[in-house]
Amino acid sequence: MKRTTRRRFVIVVSLNCLSSVVFAQVVSDSNAVLEKIILTAKKQNTFIKPIPAQLLNQQTLQQLNSYSVGDAAKYFSGVLIKDFGGVGGLKTISVRSLGASNTGVLYDGISVADAQSGQIDLSKFSSTFVQSLELDLANPPQLLLPARAYSSAAVLSITSNTFDPVNFTQKKWQLGVNQGSFGLWQPSVGIYLPVTKSFVINADAEAIWNKGDYPYISKNGTLSQKETRINSDITSFQGEVNAVKQFADSATLQTKIWGYSSERGLPGAVIYFNPISVQRLWDNDLFVQSRFQTKLNGTTSLLISAKYSDLFTRYRDPNFLNNNGGLDDRYTQQEGYLSAALSKRFGKYITASLASDAAVTNLKAALTDNTTGFPTPTRTSLWNSIALQFNRSLWQVNASLLNTNTNDRTTIGAALQSKNEFTPTIAASYRLAPSSPFLIRAFYKKIFRMPTFNDVYYTFISNINPKLQPEYADQYNAGITYSKNFNTTIRQFNISVDGYYNAFRNKIIAVPGQNLFTWTVYNIGKVDIKGIDVTAEINGKLNSEITWSTRFSYTFQQAFDVTNSASSSYKNQIPYTPYNSGSGIVSVDYKTWSVGYSFLFSGIRYTLGTNTSYDELPAWNSHDIFLTKTFQLKYFKTTLKGEINNLFNEEYDVVNSYPMPGRSYKISLTINNL
Repeated sequence: MKRTTRRRFVIVVSLNCLSSVVFAQVVSDSNAVLEKIILTAKKQNTFIKPIPAQLLNQQTLQQLNSYSVGDAAKYFSGVLIKDFGGVGGLKTISVRSLGASNTGVLYDGISVADAQSGQIDLSKFSSTFVQSLELDLANPPQLLLPARAYSSAAVLSITSNTFDPVNFTQKKWQLGVNQGSFGLWQPSVGIYLPVTKSFVINADAEAIWNKGDYPYISKNGTLSQKETRINSDITSFQGEVNAVKQFADSATLQTKIWGYSSERGLPGAVIYFNPISVQRLWDNDLFVQSRFQTKLNGTTSLLISAKYSDLFTRYRDPNFLNNNGGLDDRYTQQEGYLSAALSKRFGKYITASLASDAAVTNLKAALTDNTTGFPTPTRTSLWNSIALQFNRSLWQVNASLLNTNTNDRTTIGAALQSKNEFTPTIAASYRLAPSSPFLIRAFYKKIFRMPTFNDVYYTFISNINPKLQPEYADQYNAGITYSKNFNTTIRQFNISVDGYYNAFRNKIIAVPGQNLFTWTVYNIGKVDIKGIDVTAEINGKLNSEITWSTRFSYTFQQAFDVTNSASSSYKNQIPYTPYNSGSGIVSVDYKTWSVGYSFLFSGIRYTLGTNTSYDELPAWNSHDIFLTKTFQLKYFKTTLKGEINNLFNEEYDVVNSYPMPGRSYKISLTINNL
C-alpha cells in the first residue's frame, strides 16, 4: 500500500512539472479565440443528428437532483441506472437493456475503462464541473475518434468545463458547498487560470461526507417496521488538474490528471428485517490522459490520444465465514492505452477516417489466504476502425467497420480464448425538404464484448468458468424527429420517436449475490429486446423577463428471454427491466429567480427471469422541486438553491432489498465570477 501511494505521488508531481504537456479540443480556423467563443455559445441541437442522441447541458445539470453523473443520467430515455441507495451507492448505467458493460464512457474524449468489472461506477464522477452530458446510441457522430469509441452499443460522453475553453485570457473561479439530509456535506472549488494568451491551467476539487443513515420501512410479507439504513456512509475526494495549450497553427494539446479516493460502506440487502451490514469498500483511482489534435492541411486532421490508469480496490467483509477472519481482498488494475486517428475530406460530400488503438490491462491481487492461486490476468486489446461519412443536401450516411482483437494471459490456470471479431455499423438520415422540420433516421450496429476479469477470474474460483461465453448483439433502430423554432410564446419545439430491436446471443447477466462486491454472473442464450424511446424538449418566453423550458422522456421496453421454449422463463422479461419508465423536468426563470420541478418513474420489474408475483418489484415514482436565487455583486455573483427531493416520501427499491432514501432536502451555495 505504501509503495503504491509513493508511486502515485511521484507520477502526479512529475506530470505537474511538465507544463508543456497539455490537451484540448481542436479549433478549425485561424481566428481561434473568436471562433471558439461563437461555437461554445451556440446550444447543440441533438434532434437533428442522424443517430439518436440526448444532451443535458450545464444549466439543466444544475437544476437536477444530481450529486454525480450517475444521478443526472437517469433523465435520459432508455436508460436504467442501477442505484443501490444514498449518495454513496454504486451507480451503473445500462442503455436499452444492453448492459452496463456495453455502455462506453468517454471523459473529455478518451474512454474510461474497467476491465475488472466492465461497469463504470458513475457515482465517482461529480456533475459540479461538467459542461455537458451526452448520450449517443451506436457511435458518436464525429468521425475523428479513437477506435475504442466504436466498440460500445452506446456512448456516454462527459465533457468538462476545460475541454473546450472559451478563451485563454479570463481568470475564473468557483466556490460551492451543498448541505443536506442524512449528514451530507459536499464542498467544491475550481479555478481557471490563464498563464499566457495560449496556455491555461485549470484545477477542480470536490469532497463528500455523508452518513447515509436515512429511515426506511422494512417489510416482510404483511409485517413492516421502521428501520434506519446503516453502513451507507461515504467519505470521498475527487480532483483533477488540466493544462491546455493552443499552438499558432490552431493545434491543441491537453493533459488531464484525475484522482478519486473514497471509503464507503456497502449497506447490504435488507432481508427478514435484518439491516446488519459491515462490508466496506475502498477505491483509490488515478489516471493521466493526453490528447493532441491538429490539422495537417485543409482536408486532413490528426488525433493522438494516450492514457495511463491505476485503479486500486479494497473489499473488507469481517463476517464472511472462513478460517481467516473474513475477507480482505485488494486488487490493483493498471492499463496503458494509446490511440491514433486520421480523418480526411474527399471533395464536398465524403469524409473518411482511420483509427488504431492498443491497450494492455493487468489485474493483480494482494496475496492473502483468500487470493492464493489468483491467475493475475493480462489482457491485450487491439481496435482498428475505418469510417465513412456522406453528407449531401438532404442525406447523411455514416458507416464504420471495427476490428477487435483480444488476447488474455494468466500466470496460473487457463485463460479465455483469444478473439478476433469484425463489427459493422451503418446509419442514415433523410430530411424531407431543405426547410422541413422532419428528419427520418435509421441505424444498424453489431457489437461484441468479452467477459470481464471478474466474470471469469474472480478469487473464489480456482480456474476459468468454461461456461461463460463472449456476448454478441445486433442493434436495429428507426425513428423520426421534429425540430422547429417559433416566434411565439413557444420558441423551440423538439421531439424524437425511435423504435428499436436488439437481438442478443449469450447475453451476460450480472445480479447482486451475497453482497455488493460478489455478483452472480451467467449467460442467457438469446434475448430479444423491443422498445420505443420518446424524448421532447420545449422552451419559450412569456415576456422579456420570464422564460421557461421543459424536457420529457419516456421508454416502453420488452426484453424477453427466448432461449428455450420449454423453460419457465421463456418470453419473460429479463431481471430489472421495467416495461415503462420515464422522466421530466420543468423550469421557469424570472429575473434572478428560478423555480423547477422534476420527476422520475419506473414500472414494475422482476428480480428473476421467472416473472412470478414473488419476483415482482412494484412501480415507483419520485418527485423533486427546487428554488434558486442569484445575487449579482460587483466582482462576483452568489447563487443560493434549495431543493426537496422525493417530495411525497415514496418508498421504493431500484434493486431488490436495497431501499432508497425518502424525503430529503439540500441547500446549495455557490460563489463565482463566471
